[in-house]
Amino acid sequence: MQDNLRLNEDPVADEEDGGGCRNGNGSSAARATDPTQARSPGKIRMITVRVLWTGHWLLRIWLAGYLLIYGWSKVFLMQMGQADYSDALVQYGEMSPMGLLWRFMAFSPSIQILAGLAEVAAAAFLLFRRTAWLGALLAALNMGIVFLLNLTFDVPVKQLSGIMALAGIILLIPNLRRLCRFVVGKPTGARVAGLISTNRIFVAITRWAAPLLAIAMLVGSGVVFGNMTDWGRLDAQSAIAGVYSVSGESRADFNDSQITQAAFGQLSKERTAAVGLRYADGSLQKGSYSVDGDNKVRLKLYPEQKGSQGLIRDYVDEATLTFAIDDSGEITLTGEALTRR
Repeated sequence: MQDNLRLNEDPVADEEDGGGCRNGNGSSAARATDPTQARSPGKIRMITVRVLWTGHWLLRIWLAGYLLIYGWSKVFLMQMGQADYSDALVQYGEMSPMGLLWRFMAFSPSIQILAGLAEVAAAAFLLFRRTAWLGALLAALNMGIVFLLNLTFDVPVKQLSGIMALAGIILLIPNLRRLCRFVVGKPTGARVAGLISTNRIFVAITRWAAPLLAIAMLVGSGVVFGNMTDWGRLDAQSAIAGVYSVSGESRADFNDSQITQAAFGQLSKERTAAVGLRYADGSLQKGSYSVDGDNKVRLKLYPEQKGSQGLIRDYVDEATLTFAIDDSGEITLTGEALTRR
């Protein structure tokens, strides 16, 4: 009994036993819990969370990139363009659903620019971790409206806009509870924004590199689109820009018909603008024109508009005419067996 008592009081023996007790045979009892097994579920959960936040980051960058492309193209009036005099001859029934939507947006540059700024703002918020939830919310709302318009006006990119709207909703999931609490008027609590890695070196580098790259991506894309459009600068309006009704004796045009109306666009780039011709048989022919210094106007015309047409077309008719403007503002076009007033 005394030996057993001394053995139990021996600190070395206690250390060797690992703080356990001996069984009746004098062997040490096994631990109830393995430390390695105890840590495994927590480690797996940590890896899973970091993988999910990595996917969240990649989806943020992808969505922000597409929003910047479509946003800046609207801000600089590239996607829908601008309505000019040549569009005045297009009748309601001659427009496809997509053409109607495009002309609606092109008629008001302010609406198009505001729609583009909303997409650029959503991209800007997405590029920063602290405001990503707000960018996701704006992106979901913006692209949800775009998807609905594309769906109802039969715009070909309806699938992409739907995916972008869904991406915004997915990115909003970590903060969805906060948003719901905000809607019902309850305290939202702190935002949810996880880290891909807690490594000190990684955190120190990304703390400054990530915002700088976000700013470069945001500003750089705007500069690229601005340079592509020469920052929205246009040439001076040509002398014959306007919408005209043909009077007097008209001779046969390129397609053995007579022109009843002519519209020369005022939005000129590189001395080229759009033109539209309406014929006596009701058909419409569009194209482009350019004017040089010696009162010459050069016409390049697409095929007569019949049904829906693609954005990329080839010219089928060309002519070089001389124009003269009298004191009353009437224009006379002559040349190549063509006389139009």
